[in-house]
Amino acid sequence: MSPTESKIKLRILVVDDEKDILLGLNALLRRQSHYVKTFDNSLEALKHITSNNGEGPYDLVITDYRMPGGISGIDLAKGIKEHTRRKTKVFLMTAFDMSSVPEFGEALESKIIDELVQKPIPNDKLISIIEKSFLQHNNNH
Repeated sequence: MSPTESKIKLRILVVDDEKDILLGLNALLRRQSHYVKTFDNSLEALKHITSNNGEGPYDLVITDYRMPGGISGIDLAKGIKEHTRRKTKVFLMTAFDMSSVPEFGEALESKIIDELVQKPIPNDKLISIIEKSFLQHNNNH
């Protein structure tokens, strides 16, 4: 399936302090016909998700691990999982060597994060991970 043939339409929140990454993911995911909202601040993203501002819940949050002046991607994931009663999936992106940060494995094991994504990630691979995750989810219900 090509990246423009996605069968699933999701509400996705992307959080990263790098504007180029936000713009790139926004464009990529919108081409897939997903609804996308972006934040460059994890604390603002958490406030957005936990406020009752009339927007529906998100299916997926894609967040960077290291965020300046706020909360980490894992802390954001914890807040999201608590608020949504674990209904929203969270993908954590990192440029760190995944095996060198024990917190990553712990977050995956405890299901605080649903996927750990190594940056940089090719667009087609990210789309594939999203679709696989949500197709598996839909087949299990």
